[in-house]
Amino acid sequence: MSNVAFKVYQRDTKENLKNMRKSGQVPCIIYGEFLEESIPVKMDKPELIKMLKANYSGSIIPFDLDGKPFNCVVKEVQRSNVNEILHMDLQYVKPNEVIKMSIPVKYFGQENLELKRLVLETFNQSIELQGNVEEIPEFIEINVADMNFNDKLLVKDIAIPESVTVLSNPDTILAIVHS
Repeated sequence: MSNVAFKVYQRDTKENLKNMRKSGQVPCIIYGEFLEESIPVKMDKPELIKMLKANYSGSIIPFDLDGKPFNCVVKEVQRSNVNEILHMDLQYVKPNEVIKMSIPVKYFGQENLELKRLVLETFNQSIELQGNVEEIPEFIEINVADMNFNDKLLVKDIAIPESVTVLSNPDTILAIVHS
């Protein structure tokens, strides 16, 4: 979890979104089971880009709305066809809350495969998990250095904390080693 609380501002739902984006702000929404109603907010675009670069999709990120802290996970970032950020959905989470998340998979050790003239072909970039928000990892890191030709990496091969449930099909192929 990041220590820096990112600043968000209350947003009027009648505010013109096109003008807001032109002025360098991005509309967002904070929602969650433990909120009475969703909170429309906006965030400065440079701050938003900094936040997205510094965190993973599984990160719990602190936000500050008028001095009130909100710990959230980024559920969705909507982009235009030219990759401009249009909108962001944030899910408010309480400590020990059980949630579903898509966790990114990162591979390391590909240089050892290259020495053997092998290539790692990846098929899925994330795994769906459900569990206590504090116990779900921000990302899953997999060492592929010792894999050989035609080795397959499946979801069921990944070490996940016992308290976390894998929602993805266990036979889903994450990666295969080719020549």
